[in-house]
Parts: sequence; C-alpha cells; structure tokens
Amino acid sequence: MPASRMRPGRAAAAAGDTTVEDTNALDCGVCFIPLKPPIFQCDVGHVVCSRCRDKLAPVGKCHVCSIATRNYHRCHAMERLVESIRVPCPNAAHGCGARPAYYDRQGHCQTCPHAPRLCPGKNCNFLGSTEVLLDHFAGTHGWPPTTEISAFVTCSILLYEGFNFILADCDEDDDHSATTATTTSSRYLFLLNVTRQRLGCSITVHFIGEELPSEELRCVLRYSGAFYDPHDEHKFLGSHSLRSEINVECLDPSNGLPNSDDCFQFVVPDYILRSIDKKDNTIHVDVRIRIISLE
Repeated sequence: MPASRMRPGRAAAAAGDTTVEDTNALDCGVCFIPLKPPIFQCDVGHVVCSRCRDKLAPVGKCHVCSIATRNYHRCHAMERLVESIRVPCPNAAHGCGARPAYYDRQGHCQTCPHAPRLCPGKNCNFLGSTEVLLDHFAGTHGWPPTTEISAFVTCSILLYEGFNFILADCDEDDDHSATTATTTSSRYLFLLNVTRQRLGCSITVHFIGEELPSEELRCVLRYSGAFYDPHDEHKFLGSHSLRSEINVECLDPSNGLPNSDDCFQFVVPDYILRSIDKKDNTIHVDVRIRIISLE
C-alpha cells in the first residue's frame, strides 16, 4: 500500500528510518534559513520563504531561473513536507523527549527546559536543566522559591532583597497579535535582582538562557502606593505609580553578574515604598512578560 494511503501512524512508521542526505533542500535558497510555512514558489517551482518572497516580488523574476513572475504562489506540498520532518532535541540525553519540526529545532533549543544552564551564583559552577536548577537555587543557595507566571498576563509578586526568579510559560494557544505570537510552547527563566540603595531600591532583570535572535523579551514592572495622613488614616493625601518596560538581555553566568550601573534599573525611591516593604525588606511589584516575534 502506498505510504500516502496508509493511516497516519503506519505512514510515520514506514518512514521512520528515512534519512535526509541534503538538508540544504529544506532551506530557503535566498537566506539559507530552514523553510517554514508559509512557503512560496515561482512558476517553475523554485521555493523561497515568505520574507524572501516579499523582497523578490518587486524584482519580478525568480532568483534561480530568472523567469519573469508576477506573483509567487503558495507551495502547500513543501509546507506539508517541512511540517512532517521531525528531529530529536539535542537535549534528549538530559531528558527532553520533544521532536520539534526541523525548521523549529533552534527555536526549541533556545527555551528547552532540559537544556543545561549555569547557576548565576557567584563562584558557583553548578550546571543543570531548568527544573534541576530551580531545586539548586532553593536547596543550595536558599534563594526565594521561583514564581511561576503566564506570559502576557500581569501578576502581582513579592520580591526579596537579592536574587528572585520568575518562570514564565508561553503556550502556543495564547491569543495575541502577530507581533507577540510564538510558534511553540516555551518556558522562560528570568532573574530579578533587588538591590537596596541609600535612597530606595532598584531592580534589574535578566534572561537565563541562550540568545533569542528571533524574539525580543520585554518585562513590564509597575509599583504603586497610596498615602494617607499619619494622624488620620482615612484622609487620603495622594498616590504614586511607577512603570517601566525593560528590554531583557541574556545573562551569561560564566562572565559573572553584570554591574547594575551598566543595566537598566527599575528604581523605587524610599519615599514611595510602602511601610510593609520597608519593614520586611521586600517589595511588591506587578510584573508582565512579553515575547515579541522579530520574524
């Protein structure tokens, strides 16, 4: 029975030992980046990715055969092919069972929870997956428990002086605009470092993981407080509200924690801090993580 007429499970099994000898055939012929839907072709059949289609369309001819073409057409057969080619995650030895599409292999690796990460602690060379690393943070260093939140959702969290960690989940079913859409389910680990200063406290934010060339990470921090007459607790005096949106950069723990003076700092002056935050050496902030696609 031809593979195309087999049931999905049998067709996959029949092709289980197939080898792609020339992976260049799965790459765009212009930018050489792995092809992913939507894919377009000229009248002869030479394929390009959507970004290169947009660049070549005004030229009016194919980059390979130079045949004049008014429009590139969708190549649904190639889209189905690249969607069906799955590869094991390089972190399979560390427990990852995911098999992302060939074109999404790099994107998966960048946020794979099983990818070994280096502990950001000073003079600590511990290396482990995200799950193991979180246990190490609490068990070895005594840092506060990691706060789990959903990306694109504003959450109120309690931060302590020193290192604090946030694990943001971004599901592929999240309904957002095209500028914030992601193609796979991912988890992003952030370090929020709270430092007490003479006139208040500051917060710096870092991403623990690999560089994300196809995405930009943003962290929105907000702090607000209302003030009342110390002699009349019902008499409202005024309120303050601070908000900053931070472009979060990747942290390489092997180089040590960057100097806070070289980073964007969310600074909360002492006169704005709530009395409970001053007393407990904590700070209550609203946090929202945004993942912006650059593709």
